[in-house]
Amino acid sequence: MNDVQLTGHAIARFQERFAGNLGWAAAAQRLARLLRRARFLKVCEGKARLYALGEMRFVVQDGALVTVYRPTYPPVPPTADLWCLS
Repeated sequence: MNDVQLTGHAIARFQERFAGNLGWAAAAQRLARLLRRARFLKVCEGKARLYALGEMRFVVQDGALVTVYRPTYPPVPPTADLWCLS
C-alpha cells in the first residue's frame, strides 16, 4: 500500500479522532506510516477496500485514502439459521 494518496479529509479525520496534538504535516506522515502497516479486511460497497490496524479502520478507494475511523460498536454475532433447526 505504498502508492496510496492521502486526502485532506482523511488527514483531518485522523487528527480529530486519533492525533489531536499533531500538526498537519506530522499527522500526514504518521497516517502514511500506519497505513503501510494496516491489513486488508474486506471489499466494501463501491469497490472500496477496508484495512485495519488495531482499532483503526482505513477506507481506500481508487488509490486514495478516503477516511479513517474507529468502530463505535461491537460486531453483531451471527444468529441461528432457523431453516437448519427445523
